[in-house]
Amino acid sequence: MTHTLSDDTAAQAQRLSDALDCVSEAFFSLDREWRFTHVNARARALFGCPSEALLGESLMKKIPDMGEGAFFDEFTRAMTGGEVRSFDAYYPPLGAPQKVRVFPTQQGLAVFFRDVTEARVPEQRLLEEQETLLAVVKSTDDAIISTDLGGRIKMFNPGAERIFRRSQASVLNQGMEILMPERFRAAHAQHQHQFAQSGEPSRMMGLGLVKGLRSDGQEIELEGAITHVTVAQRQILIANLRDVTERMRGAAEMELSRQQLSELTQRLMQQEKTLVKRLAQVLHDQLGQTIAAIRVAHETILTLQGAEVLAPVERLQAQLGTLIAQAVRQVRQVLIDLRPPLLEEQGLSAALDNELRNRSLTHPQTDIAIHVDPPLAQMRWPAEVEYAGFMVVREAVENALRHADASSVSVRLQGSASSLTLEVADDGSGLVPAAMLRAGHLGMRDMRERASGVGASLVVDSGGSTVGTRVTFSWELEA
Repeated sequence: MTHTLSDDTAAQAQRLSDALDCVSEAFFSLDREWRFTHVNARARALFGCPSEALLGESLMKKIPDMGEGAFFDEFTRAMTGGEVRSFDAYYPPLGAPQKVRVFPTQQGLAVFFRDVTEARVPEQRLLEEQETLLAVVKSTDDAIISTDLGGRIKMFNPGAERIFRRSQASVLNQGMEILMPERFRAAHAQHQHQFAQSGEPSRMMGLGLVKGLRSDGQEIELEGAITHVTVAQRQILIANLRDVTERMRGAAEMELSRQQLSELTQRLMQQEKTLVKRLAQVLHDQLGQTIAAIRVAHETILTLQGAEVLAPVERLQAQLGTLIAQAVRQVRQVLIDLRPPLLEEQGLSAALDNELRNRSLTHPQTDIAIHVDPPLAQMRWPAEVEYAGFMVVREAVENALRHADASSVSVRLQGSASSLTLEVADDGSGLVPAAMLRAGHLGMRDMRERASGVGASLVVDSGGSTVGTRVTFSWELEA
């Protein structure tokens, strides 16, 4: 899994790197193979090349004017003799003499150029640069901590004091381990050494998040980067850390709330299924039987009564027969609505096909179709997923028929043994996005809650056209 730093943290690290790189002289460094390892902004302007064209390339190849004559002679003395060299030389591309200082390093050379035709940078200018950098370091809310390669703290800004609740005086020259829980300290020294030897200019710390330790023993979550720089011929490490404890706690609480809501929805859906099953059983076994008995009694009365029947009585008996037949139809329809036919016995595909056939009978003016890939016709998914998907499709079709004035409704079932996608598309008047979320829109809310309760997603959009609506229910088995 790849982790990235937040934009603010990366920007802070970049500002620090820029400030350290922005010295008043042109500067570049070479390894012992005469290859460029660092080129600051002034040096890039001096050579007229971007960093990408210089880093890793040979001095003799990229800057031939310095690969011979006085420049190269002095560079060679510094490299082989290990002594600091300072000399004046003329650099033709600039048309001006340069003051050059060459410092041998463990890795190769560090070279500084200054145009001696210009007045020296006033001491006030240097002081302003230092004060600007110091202001950046002091004003940030992030912790900025510099250490030597051994991990001993050399700078501890006010942001670090606030985050770790320690004063600068209490941590100077102590190891960084004091700022982390004991269980991470042994591995830290090894990781720090590996980074210092890697040659990388910067990298994120840990896997995007690291643990910190405050002076009171409280552990905190930190997001940060570490940078490797050279200042005054000394290599230092700079850690830029941001306290994200509250953010992580909020995210954890939100995830817990989401899980609790999902569990509650699942329990409510299970209770709904149980209640619906019980209600359907009562309607079928009790009310249905009662209506059937009334029907039999009515028919018996009609058989036993004589030929002479008063006209008002005959009209009442006819009305009673009509009402009994209507009650039977209504009970059957309620049973169909409460307990989806075929869903438990034959599965989702068969239940949807039966549902849409019934809708076609009650809405003959609307073209209602279902599309199921043949291999999926007999496939089964978890019972709660099938039930949630069926109810979402039913609600979406009902919305299209009742509210959208659609002339066609299409249902498509796709998926595999570990995934399920149900799509309901119509050519009706469409839904305004803001209206979908308005308070009291129980149909849309019900569909979203049913999907969320089984770990599925629900997307409602225009279906890629200016009219019509597309509702997509998507579920995938968690790995």
